[in-house]
Amino acid sequence: MKKAVKYFSLLLAFLFTALCFTSCGAGSTEAVMMPLAGDALQFDDSRGVSVHDPSIYKAKDGTYYITGSHIASAKSTDLIHWQTISAGVFDSNRTLVAEGSTLRESFQKAFAWCDGAQRLWGYEEDKWETNVWASDVIYNEAMGKYCYYACASVWGTTGSVIWLAVSDSPEGTFQFVDTLVYSGFSNRTTLFGKPKNQLYYSFTNIGDLIEAGVFTKEEVEAKDWFDKDGNYDCSYGKYPNAIDPAVFYDKDGNLWMAYGSYSGGIYIMPLIEETGLPDYDAMRNADGYDIYFGKQLSCTNEATRGTGEGPFIVYDKQSGYYYMFLSYGGLGALDGYNIREYRSENPDGPYLDLAGNDAKDMKNTGTKLIGNYQFSFDEQAVLSPGHSSCLIDDDGKIYQVYHQRYNDGEGAFHNVQVHQMLRTENGWLTMLPLAFNGETASAVTSADLNDEYELVIFSADTKSTDDRAKIGDTIEKTVTAVIQDGKLTVNGKTYPLSLTNGKYTFTLEMDGEVFYGACCKGTKNGKTVMTLSAVSDRNRTLWAVGK
Repeated sequence: MKKAVKYFSLLLAFLFTALCFTSCGAGSTEAVMMPLAGDALQFDDSRGVSVHDPSIYKAKDGTYYITGSHIASAKSTDLIHWQTISAGVFDSNRTLVAEGSTLRESFQKAFAWCDGAQRLWGYEEDKWETNVWASDVIYNEAMGKYCYYACASVWGTTGSVIWLAVSDSPEGTFQFVDTLVYSGFSNRTTLFGKPKNQLYYSFTNIGDLIEAGVFTKEEVEAKDWFDKDGNYDCSYGKYPNAIDPAVFYDKDGNLWMAYGSYSGGIYIMPLIEETGLPDYDAMRNADGYDIYFGKQLSCTNEATRGTGEGPFIVYDKQSGYYYMFLSYGGLGALDGYNIREYRSENPDGPYLDLAGNDAKDMKNTGTKLIGNYQFSFDEQAVLSPGHSSCLIDDDGKIYQVYHQRYNDGEGAFHNVQVHQMLRTENGWLTMLPLAFNGETASAVTSADLNDEYELVIFSADTKSTDDRAKIGDTIEKTVTAVIQDGKLTVNGKTYPLSLTNGKYTFTLEMDGEVFYGACCKGTKNGKTVMTLSAVSDRNRTLWAVGK
């Protein structure tokens, strides 16, 4: 890791952490958004790119892009070597070079909701925490446009909004279209003794929808969106924080948006492909849907720390499943971000984990793919890997993309990781332990696996701490294991490892727990080694790296 890159990214990460704890954020209205000129930087590999909340997409010309919070973005032709397009915008009053307008002027309608809420809560105008958070880009076939979905949010609240901008180019300029969904509103006409407060639902697009005849006022005020005092009900199991949009096509070519964080969990809504905006008719006429927010996919409770945010859904035509990834814990270095996996036969669920739990269960769910860890060959422990996205490439290869921090004494620096995922024999996806370096999985024999390995198993819980001196307690410990003639020996016990004939997948049973995995060669410090990755029926993941 280059020192110059690290110190530059540390500064950006420090500013980011000061602004945000929920990994989402804010936006602005009606003109144009584009990357800032002069910010391009070259790095050797994905470990040098600093894009928080990275969402991956592939352009029509075959170039790979990641977009994230603060209009940060990067691109690559091979998923290994990356070029930063924009290092991020942390000031909503900063001028967008090519257009001469500020970020706030460019996205005025989206920012207006958060600005009004912040005035009401007494924020000083020069300290308004408005920005662009957790963006996602998809090429909309019907529109013939690259659609940029992002969100704006008031720090520490559910006063949020998701919005859309479009462009002919994957790098912008992106033209603002409209807002999609708001949260944090009320049906009270007074608050803090002020008349018709600035959180009243008519200040959102709900007022426009009532005027257009999509909803009636009586219908809105009869909804259980509000608690007994008329405030927005974002309690566990109720309604979402409108952040972290992720848009995808289903197997039939229909467009959907998953979104949400903390509060009422993850939601999904159908979109109209021709506009990229919500399909209210579809939601009104579908079972289990709220007419405005859509359908709840996951639900959490505070006791489990299963907060659940940053959803990303992708359809794999080879397996026939929709896979949903989301992050539990918090994004800070001490807060235990970790990535969870679910799957479903339908785009709108139900989504189950490998242990058979529904994502809507009010408990700790999701097959945990990664958490805090450190192999012996790592300079520093990895902390809080999360807010991931997934790409199934044209050749069928699958990639998981996420950001992670490090146990470097500060935990502010973060960068992007790209790891390949492989399909297990029972149709789950498991993530390889080493960063992608161009490898392709191929059939292995028992003899190919004979070696000494460094092995780690990620527990199914979320590990965090409020004491930096105790961070070591949250880092999974590695052990030495040996594979010889189809048997794995670890901690003095030997277990049969059964390879699928003529493939790279395997099954491993350890003390009643069944792991479903895959093998692939990887690159460790310039050396080619065998690696194994497996997910279990107890929602744990096993990684092994050859020595």
